[in-house]
Amino acid sequence: MRSVKGIIIGFLLILLGFAAAQYSLIAAGILSAGGLAAVVVSALPKRAEKQEPQAAPAAPVPAPAELSAPELLPDILTDPPVQPKMPPLPQPEAEALYKTLADAYTRIDALSCRGPAWMLERDIRLCKAFCARWDSAKADAQTAAILREKARFVEYSNEFLLPGFGRHGRIPSRRTSGDLLEDLSAAVLKQTARQQTALEAALRAQKWFEGVKKQIRHIQPEPADVSAPASRPEYTPPDATPLTRKTAPESLETFYVLAFKTTGKSPSRDEIAQAAVLKFRRFAPESVLTACVSSENGLTKYAREAGVTERMTQDAPKLAQLLPAIDAYLDEQAPLVLFRADDLAFLAAAGSEAICAKRPVYDVRTLTGYRTASLADACGAMFEFVPELGSAEDEALACGLLFCGLADRTLHLTAKR
Repeated sequence: MRSVKGIIIGFLLILLGFAAAQYSLIAAGILSAGGLAAVVVSALPKRAEKQEPQAAPAAPVPAPAELSAPELLPDILTDPPVQPKMPPLPQPEAEALYKTLADAYTRIDALSCRGPAWMLERDIRLCKAFCARWDSAKADAQTAAILREKARFVEYSNEFLLPGFGRHGRIPSRRTSGDLLEDLSAAVLKQTARQQTALEAALRAQKWFEGVKKQIRHIQPEPADVSAPASRPEYTPPDATPLTRKTAPESLETFYVLAFKTTGKSPSRDEIAQAAVLKFRRFAPESVLTACVSSENGLTKYAREAGVTERMTQDAPKLAQLLPAIDAYLDEQAPLVLFRADDLAFLAAAGSEAICAKRPVYDVRTLTGYRTASLADACGAMFEFVPELGSAEDEALACGLLFCGLADRTLHLTAKR
């Protein structure tokens, strides 16, 4: 548009130049030259304007896959929830570790907290080793997965059900957090710690019991070269002597505690396999006479369950050979103490004269008030501890200490000292 206007203006200037030639040639020349220049300039093509280079347009950002593909977006109203991936199958090592832990816990749960000191120490080590092994197993992913899979909590009974753990797979506890494995671990370790505490208390008591036993002077009877007597003295079962406040403590200055391991319960048919006569003086054990006896008819299952073995009795003397030494040891008229006074009939049936002599006889089972209880149960009720009762000497010491406790409770011996 501007070029056309320039040409028109140029031609007008040329025409004005011609017209001005009548008056002044100089003015005419100037106007004509200017008009011609305008026409030429306007007629020439315009030079292309130099354009600054423009930046290349940025490449479009690709849309995320989940946005670029709408069909992949889940429909929360119609699509089922995404199922979590199943964990890998437990490795055989983890299964074996689970079984090891289950067996160890079952063994710990069934411990009776009874036995010699070395056995209690072994059981305490078992508890400590189990706790350490449990912590390492819980930290293992495979074993932890097995525990989570197998464990189940029962709210109405407040207990965990874990197959293989304990006699019935039950572990009493409460849920205290939202993590099943943490609560299960707390329950298992709590039960183990409780059992370990009981074992440690039993160990202290058993060491004391064994310490008392070591201080007792042992007497080994010399077998006499005699045979069984042709006639036995007449024996009448004594009436048990009561222990009351009227009992004079001086009458108990010395007493003998008798204990036997027998081949059965019948004095007329069965025999003594092991005997112990423990002498107490001033309510403290002083000396003990112990001996194994070779039975005429051999050992029975009853004797083996009581702790007597063939090795103990195979070279032992007959009871008739030991009776003179036993009667000599019981030559005083001191009271006799037995857990069951009826057991005196075993010595009487063998021909003991000292047993047939009239003297006070105390039946400890009757004195405790637990007529149907065993010696172990009676000790547990009075001392909250059951010593190892593997031999007749152990039983005699436990029975003697039980009688001392009953005498102290009845006669207030400790308060009088």
